[in-house]
Amino acid sequence: MKKFLAALGSLILFSACDNEIQINAEYKDMTIMYGMLNPVLDTNYVRIQRGYLGDEAASASYRISDSLYYDSTEIDVFIREYNPGASTFNQEVELIWDNSIPLDSGIYTDEGYHLYRIPSSFDIQSSREYEIVVNRADGSVASARTGIVGSINITRPLPIITARYFDGRLQFNVRQNTDGNDPQATEKMIAYQPILYFHYKEYNKSTGSEEFKTETIRLPLEENPFDQIDILFSANELYSALAARIEEDPSKNILRFFVGMDVEIIGASEELMTFIELSKPSNGVNQNRPQYEQVINGTGILSSRTFARRNDCRLQQSIYDRLLESGIVCDLNFARVELGGTDTCYCIDNQKVCF
Repeated sequence: MKKFLAALGSLILFSACDNEIQINAEYKDMTIMYGMLNPVLDTNYVRIQRGYLGDEAASASYRISDSLYYDSTEIDVFIREYNPGASTFNQEVELIWDNSIPLDSGIYTDEGYHLYRIPSSFDIQSSREYEIVVNRADGSVASARTGIVGSINITRPLPIITARYFDGRLQFNVRQNTDGNDPQATEKMIAYQPILYFHYKEYNKSTGSEEFKTETIRLPLEENPFDQIDILFSANELYSALAARIEEDPSKNILRFFVGMDVEIIGASEELMTFIELSKPSNGVNQNRPQYEQVINGTGILSSRTFARRNDCRLQQSIYDRLLESGIVCDLNFARVELGGTDTCYCIDNQKVCF
């Protein structure tokens, strides 16, 4: 019994002295993949990098290039095209290592940054499926496969240039039938991001100088399971968006003249929306979130999106008139030339005044 107690005491003493806890698992090469294939674009890129593990704080590693990026000799990246649901690919081409796109400086290093570019001769088609394959130097493979979304057709503003007016309403339909042997799409769109590009000219009365500018207005994300979408963005919402982006000038030295507006609709797949939802911080009691496991032997996402654009839109007359009178934008000094080019009219004290 005494021998047992002595042995137990020695064990407790030994355990008490060894209080170092290993919180890091054994390092495993983890491929991270981000790709949004777009059938409308001539050139598509895929971002391939790797996870990293260190005994120090993350801040000691994320400024080191090879902690994030593979050397070009360490991996080979391919894209494969499939018929819908097929297990054998139709064609395969190697992606091109590309470091030509500059990055703004930030927390993570931009040294050694690169993407993998799909050759322009490789045509992304909505009726096919695509797989990105990463062959690593140790012989292991990471891959992900996705379908491709269909097309967006903007019906309002109208396509004809004589009636291409923005009246606060955006209407568009989506071609994305996934049935049959020759589908219009192999991936459904369910989320849409409308963007307005508001073009105007600034005229400085003191110097006589002119400058053309653009304000980008991103409307709220619209999740919609239907193929016909109607979105209302009222005149007051437009004025408020401009007031939040353009500096006021109560002195009336700067006059601004509306030039035109472009309308763009970006459509995103359900796969992307699932990834975004699962990536959001958890605010509930249960902090466990489902794992997103689309990438085999890695992490990230491979999905698709598309867009349509209607350029050179005018403002409906009533919206244009209120741009010169609304209290929301009065001190932004939007103006226009009237009476055969002899008078310039703009807003003073919420009223249109001409000189």
